[in-house]
Amino acid sequence: MEKVLDVAGIIDNGKFFTGGFSIEVENGHIGSVTGRKTTGKWKNCIAIPGLIQSHIHLGQTLFRGMAEGRTLLPWLENRIWPFEASHTPDTLAVSVIQSLKELFSSGCTGLLDMGVLRHSEVTVDILRRSGARALTGNSLMDVGPDWITEELSWLKEETERVINSCGDLVTYAYTPRFALSCSERIWEWLAGLPSGIKRTTHASESPDEIRHPSVRESNGNIHFLNRRGFTGPDTLLAHCIYLQDGEMKILQESGTTVVHCPWTNLRLGSGIADIPAMNSSNIRVTVASDGAPCNNRLDLAGDLRLAMGLASIKKSPGTEFWFNSTTQAAALALGWKNTGRLAENFTADITLIEPSDDEWEELALAEDPVRYLLELIWPERIVLTMVAGRTVYRNGEFPTLPSLPMKLSKARQLILDRATGIPGDPLSR
Repeated sequence: MEKVLDVAGIIDNGKFFTGGFSIEVENGHIGSVTGRKTTGKWKNCIAIPGLIQSHIHLGQTLFRGMAEGRTLLPWLENRIWPFEASHTPDTLAVSVIQSLKELFSSGCTGLLDMGVLRHSEVTVDILRRSGARALTGNSLMDVGPDWITEELSWLKEETERVINSCGDLVTYAYTPRFALSCSERIWEWLAGLPSGIKRTTHASESPDEIRHPSVRESNGNIHFLNRRGFTGPDTLLAHCIYLQDGEMKILQESGTTVVHCPWTNLRLGSGIADIPAMNSSNIRVTVASDGAPCNNRLDLAGDLRLAMGLASIKKSPGTEFWFNSTTQAAALALGWKNTGRLAENFTADITLIEPSDDEWEELALAEDPVRYLLELIWPERIVLTMVAGRTVYRNGEFPTLPSLPMKLSKARQLILDRATGIPGDPLSR
């Protein structure tokens, strides 16, 4: 466990500071951050608050590269849902462990996982053992094929099982899949939740979704969710591309968080969310990777690079906005009030990035040093990641992660074989 990090620079609250800093870690928190000339093993590194993935599917990483060339609904119905329905406890474990390796080694310390329908206690167990700071749920679906849905009574029982398995830095979030996969009974159940409980879903992601009768009759997906009590400061809505009249105002007035997933939106041909307009309307926005099969990388700095570029088509928010969308703003959206900054008494969720000598020379005259650093390829440069002062990644090693229960290739083949046996053969469509 690292008790003192002597580094060349830090980024805090979206601003870059250089000249040497010593970060003292005490009982999982930052005891002090003091400026002084440093030496030692981290002397060429820059300390950054651990990045936070506010929308991710840990159970889908095993399917990377196995669901290509489709728009959202065929992608779900003919590939992702059959694969998710085919998970065993061991294949889910492989997917979660592989996800965490990718996240830790790219500088992420926190996440909100959408979960899968079954075996979710496996995810919770691995998250707790890994030391990750996480919100996680079990996918709530009672409308659709019987092999990927369950009755409400079963979903409630499963939810209680998953809640009871949480602990340490892992807490529960309610994760209904999206409007088209949930009956009114699910929305009525969730409307009765007390305040302070986090919940999330997908919203306004694709034209096909917006054209569905139940959403069209509500004049839009956000209107649909708002009428069912599924907006507010405890709610995160992923995507929000196809907003209808009045929906921007609902998001702003309710304090709902929008999670922008730019790679997914392009890869599935869905569209581009109008983040500059949301920022101008004072809507809280975070950025996330979504799942590996609709991104093919879980590299949040890479997602930020794309998000900043897309927003430049209009009037992009400043770099501070983008940086905070994966640190402090994301932490607050997930209810973590003392996470997301490198400041005294904040949790020691810290990642170290080590630029090359040439990059340090370029950085000296960079007009926007934070953007320069965000646009580096992080997985090649991250040397240390810690959560609450506990090292979860260091120079290619993952000291907190268990071994895979089976080889990656075997797990992928098992998923494919099981999915091929689903009645109706959805994979052939």
